[in-house]
Amino acid sequence: MTAIIITLLLMAIGGFIAFAIYLQLKEQARIERLRKAALLNNQLRQVRRYLDEMPAQYQPKDMRLWLYQRLIAICDELLAVQPDEPLSRRRRFLNEEMIQFQSSNEKRRAKPVVDEIQIMELKRLFESFHGYLLSAKSNKQINDEAFAHFDELINWYRYKVNADHHYYLARQFFLTHKMDDAISEYNEAINQLKPIEENPEAAELINKYQDAIQEINDDLELQQREAELEAESAEDSEAEGELDDEWQKFMEQGEFQKKKHF
Repeated sequence: MTAIIITLLLMAIGGFIAFAIYLQLKEQARIERLRKAALLNNQLRQVRRYLDEMPAQYQPKDMRLWLYQRLIAICDELLAVQPDEPLSRRRRFLNEEMIQFQSSNEKRRAKPVVDEIQIMELKRLFESFHGYLLSAKSNKQINDEAFAHFDELINWYRYKVNADHHYYLARQFFLTHKMDDAISEYNEAINQLKPIEENPEAAELINKYQDAIQEINDDLELQQREAELEAESAEDSEAEGELDDEWQKFMEQGEFQKKKHF
């Protein structure tokens, strides 16, 4: 009888321990799901930020499509952890947005880089995106070819953003007829690209800025020549006017002598 009681007690204790372990494992799984959901939600916000805050000139179509694909993939992971109807709707909207963008031929407008603060913000965004690319590569979320392409673009944009700023300033000076200042800013834009002048896109921009400088110099030379011609014309007109005055005086004096003689 005692043996039976001991056996029952051991079974009860074993069952209690098993139940406690089950509850502990269940709680750990719940915490792990919450942790994973929080991580995925952070990734959603991060990738959405890249889509929304990187200007069009620093986000070509293939890069933007990849970011859309990452958003949708993250939504799918999140739905597997935490099924949610609002998130399902959000995923459908994202997919529609991606399809619409993919089929559109409309060119997105570039955003001017107007000040140093904007440059710093964009460079921080580039660094963050570069880190995300490395993470995506390590997690097999991007192929080697796409990674190499985007990584090269980000390196190019680190220089381009400075050149774009000086180009913006050059255009502002040009529009306000401050040609010397415009030339100075175009030259500074060229200097920003000199370290990567072998890059085809950088070389193209350098040629563009050099052409703009040449056009301004040609225009200034033409204006100077026109001013010289106007000055010469004014001098000729003044000389002709003096001759006319002298002739008029001569004629008037001759008439006076005639009248006096008469």
